[in-house]
Amino acid sequence: MNVIQNTLGIIFSGLFKPKTKRHSYKALSDIEKVKYLEKRRQYKGYKKQWLYYRCREEGLMEAYHKLFKTEVEEQDPGTKFSFGKYRGEFVEDIWESDREYINWLSQQEWLAEYLDENDMIHELLHLEEENQN
Repeated sequence: MNVIQNTLGIIFSGLFKPKTKRHSYKALSDIEKVKYLEKRRQYKGYKKQWLYYRCREEGLMEAYHKLFKTEVEEQDPGTKFSFGKYRGEFVEDIWESDREYINWLSQQEWLAEYLDENDMIHELLHLEEENQN
């Protein structure tokens, strides 16, 4: 008898438990999304340009500009390569024009010595992966 009661209790408790929104990020307003992304950036220790590129990728630039009016003018244009055939060019520009090179670079162990480039490349790959899902 106890086994039946316990089983029914488990079944019915699951049915009436309040459901949490799994994809609550999508339900946020644009301003709230930018605030959330800024908190994530600070928590992860990413550079400020990460938020800029993430907002640009997700179409949140208007909300970004509203929240960070003073920082928009001072925005760092991005990370430049300090090595290789694209020395002096922005990682983001090469991401657009030569994706094979970026993918190859991401698999090289020595890239870890170049912290800025490594962080930006892996963040761009992560953003692409999130967008595909």
